[in-house]
Amino acid sequence: EVMGEEGDSRPGGVALPWLLLKFMQIYGIVKPDKKGEYDMKKITCMLLVGLLIFALCACSQNKQSAMYIKPSDFLEETQDVLSLFDDEIQFFDISFDETAKSYAVSIWVYRDGEWFEDGTTAGNIDHLTGRIAVRLTETGCDLYTIDENGHVKYSFPTVDTPFDESTGVGGTRIDREVPIVLNKEIPLWVRIGTTANSMRVTDVTDDFRNAECNAGIAVTLTVSDVEVDAK
Repeated sequence: EVMGEEGDSRPGGVALPWLLLKFMQIYGIVKPDKKGEYDMKKITCMLLVGLLIFALCACSQNKQSAMYIKPSDFLEETQDVLSLFDDEIQFFDISFDETAKSYAVSIWVYRDGEWFEDGTTAGNIDHLTGRIAVRLTETGCDLYTIDENGHVKYSFPTVDTPFDESTGVGGTRIDREVPIVLNKEIPLWVRIGTTANSMRVTDVTDDFRNAECNAGIAVTLTVSDVEVDAK
């Protein structure tokens, strides 16, 4: 039952509808009749409308604040052309929000029993959407940043890791939408070699540094809330 101005019938666990009702009472949106009673049908409808608007606003805010990276979608004709590269190249679409200020794409290489960061490219973010491409082989890596003005290529032609000593080579890369968390490294593409008789299959989002291997290349993305110095 909903009581008049002097009553408080708020049941536990429904604070939001109760607050909406009090708001409507205070601002005269709903008023009691001459007997001091309220039209329950009208109040229920208005509460439902208020809750619906609140839910839609919350969903809209969540959608606007989502940041992610995923494989780019292309027409079938474009996919046929890309297949000529024998799975050496992958395009990724990225969505940022206003909290993202800069990005860094790093090349990690495994040699002498350790992973080393052999190169990185970084820049400030001036678009809420972007696209990058990675071309990865056993001997080198090319990175492309792409926007409406064209593209910029960064090359790492020689990667010092002993794939030639591996008896098996395998790899994994992002094949779905992956959320971006500020200042958290995301592996985009990992390729490892091993001298063992078997190779454990891992997800690309796992920490590649834990892989048992004798050779390896990894490409990672890190989005930061701090701008990088322009040089």
